[in-house]
Amino acid sequence: MSSVDASSSFLCTLPGVDKGIAYHVAVLFVDAAHPKGVRFTSFVGGGRRSFEVLTEVASLQGAIASSCEGLCRLAIGQAIRDHLYEKTREGDYLLDPDAAPWEGELRPVGVGATPRRPRQHFPG
Repeated sequence: MSSVDASSSFLCTLPGVDKGIAYHVAVLFVDAAHPKGVRFTSFVGGGRRSFEVLTEVASLQGAIASSCEGLCRLAIGQAIRDHLYEKTREGDYLLDPDAAPWEGELRPVGVGATPRRPRQHFPG
């Protein structure tokens, strides 16, 4: 897994009041090839909420070990299953590799954003 190869940062919506709460989900790395977990952060609603689902590199297997998106989906599945977003004051959590990966919409952050040339204004 490499933080440079593909997006390691996503937006998703977790259960919450009304339609849910938007979260920024990002893979945290020990170095460029070894993830140490996933950080969830939301600024929506009553202040900042943040928690982490940490992992041990040795516990990552198969597609989860090589995909930031796969790791995020697994962490989101666990966060929803265990209602971790309601327990942010309790600290961080250890990734459960047996959690069911989340299958909802996961929007990459920063992918495909190419710099544009500045607009030029010519006096007419």
